[in-house]
Amino acid sequence: MGSANGMDSGGMGSSNGMGDSAGSGSTSNDASMAPPMSKMHIRQPITGSMMAAPPYGLAPMRVGFFVLADDPEGLGFLTYSWNFGDGTVSALPPELYIFHTYTNPGTYACSLTITTVDGRSQTFRQGVVVKPPGD
Repeated sequence: MGSANGMDSGGMGSSNGMGDSAGSGSTSNDASMAPPMSKMHIRQPITGSMMAAPPYGLAPMRVGFFVLADDPEGLGFLTYSWNFGDGTVSALPPELYIFHTYTNPGTYACSLTITTVDGRSQTFRQGVVVKPPGD
């Protein structure tokens, strides 16, 4: 039995009037869509500081470099690369500090690069001024 508008009474509600059946607008199972991206974890940078004590004095001068470094990711440090600025390098990890003796007068830039297990690195720098004896 037909209705006045030509639609079957059983067909009411099964069409949205635009030729689409109800519920066919969902694309969640569409194989042509790319899968959703998983959340990316951006690693936090290493934080810290380095201090020289004393930062200046007479040659020969023994300087203690105090290092405070933290890996917010908690993975730990793999390598330590010291450059004392006078041609001396070291790979010793500081417990809390490391000592170096400057024998010649001059202005030096000491650097320490720390690298984590997952490859992140941070470089700390500290200047040292060594004056000739008798100044």
